[in-house]
Amino acid sequence: MAQDRHPCSMGIHPWYIDPAGLNQQQEELAKYAKKYNVIAIGECGLDKITETDWQLQVSAFEEQVRLANQLKKPLIIHCVRAFEEVLHLLKVEKVQVPVIFHGFNKNLQLAERLISAGYYLSFGAALLKGGSNASVVLKSIPGDRFFLETDDSPVDIADIYTAAASLLKTEPDALILQLQNNFHRVFNI
Repeated sequence: MAQDRHPCSMGIHPWYIDPAGLNQQQEELAKYAKKYNVIAIGECGLDKITETDWQLQVSAFEEQVRLANQLKKPLIIHCVRAFEEVLHLLKVEKVQVPVIFHGFNKNLQLAERLISAGYYLSFGAALLKGGSNASVVLKSIPGDRFFLETDDSPVDIADIYTAAASLLKTEPDALILQLQNNFHRVFNI
């Protein structure tokens, strides 16, 4: 939680938007997101398979892009079947901070499009599945454009690092150094 001293991110995830209380959620987010240990806004974004009303999702996402710009904190994006809409809103809202698409497991063409727009990708447990989109993409993008994560997977992050190092044909220590550099650059820490 943001009251702790540990680095964290905060956002209004599309699954958890309260239709009757979105304004209060946004006020609380704006209040806590100013804390020094809140290093990013998110997960936030759009999800076409959740039951949350689409317009509420759009409104919440737009507000979080504005907040990230105001606070100069990176955005961590949750995106399900809504990449065109997310990219459009990031452009309309003139995102000025680093953007990380988390849990990326889509095709190489989309990955290249996101990378060329200046965004980052974060990979998780999908790297453990041979031939996954995530595995193909990780091997094809620049080392300074990605992160690794567990998200809600029970998989140990060490297993994801091991898989990534193997896919990239690099030593684990070199991968760790690359990810540390990426982290410091994106999060200004």
